[in-house]
Amino acid sequence: MEKESGKMEIKIVEVGENKLKMIVRGEDHTFLNLLQHYLLEDEHVLIAKYNIPHPLTGEPELVVKTNGKNPLEVIKEANEKIIKACNELLQQL
Repeated sequence: MEKESGKMEIKIVEVGENKLKMIVRGEDHTFLNLLQHYLLEDEHVLIAKYNIPHPLTGEPELVVKTNGKNPLEVIKEANEKIIKACNELLQQL
């Protein structure tokens, strides 16, 4: 699969009832740090961390562990909060 410029590509590496590990190609600290921040605001999230093994060649990896809530759902909700915050900022400009 060829990566288009500016597009995020997700590859789920490990999935369980309360844990999700995925590769987030096409992203760096800018988005992943923001996503981690919003994930950690969720009371159901026990762990939200990311790692970029090498800044030039490493594929960013995100790990989310919850206390029972579906990890895909908490990621979706965090992304919706990011979109809302960006839209509010754009309205203020």
